[in-house]
Amino acid sequence: MNQERIEQYVAGRMGEADACTFEEYCLANPEFARQVEYEQRLKAGIALVARGSTAEFVRSNDHPMRWKFAAAAGILLSLFTMYYVWNHTPHAMKPLMAAVISDSQRSGPALRLALVRGSENAPVLPEGSVRVEIVGLFDPGFHYSVALDRLEQNKKAETIATLYSQHPTSPVTLEVMVESDRLSPGTYSLRVRKQSSDEEPLDFSFVKF
Repeated sequence: MNQERIEQYVAGRMGEADACTFEEYCLANPEFARQVEYEQRLKAGIALVARGSTAEFVRSNDHPMRWKFAAAAGILLSLFTMYYVWNHTPHAMKPLMAAVISDSQRSGPALRLALVRGSENAPVLPEGSVRVEIVGLFDPGFHYSVALDRLEQNKKAETIATLYSQHPTSPVTLEVMVESDRLSPGTYSLRVRKQSSDEEPLDFSFVKF
């Protein structure tokens, strides 16, 4: 899913079948669903401001306070415009973690994490947008949450990002995207938990240099 598809959905230019598929994807990817929600709120806010005539406020002398409302409406419109431009330019900040949704992501940098007995050295996370392949035993009938924790010596782990409703790629593989460039050097862990289950979570550690 990309920005063009989001704009088509928000503008109502998507066919019924495509819209159903889009909504199912939103349900399975909460981070993406929030992005769609922001676009919907942005469109509604711009439409609300556009319905008011600031020129009419300025022309009327019957209500001396109206020019202040006109100025406030202009400021609000400017803020919405700045927000829209920021979120539609390449420098818009990517989330720390996201679902794997394209073949291009699978062709980029990757890191394989597995629970290996006797392993002394944690794997090193490459630079850039990294596809992390978590290897374990997963139930394809369940969804999993993946929490990214920063581990500090003698301190409690700090959760800095969480993905919900992630579905295993296979019975032995679960994939997520991690933005390595947004992480400061240190030790991290991906905590994988089966949703709607009492099973203990599994922790997969790695290092960012």
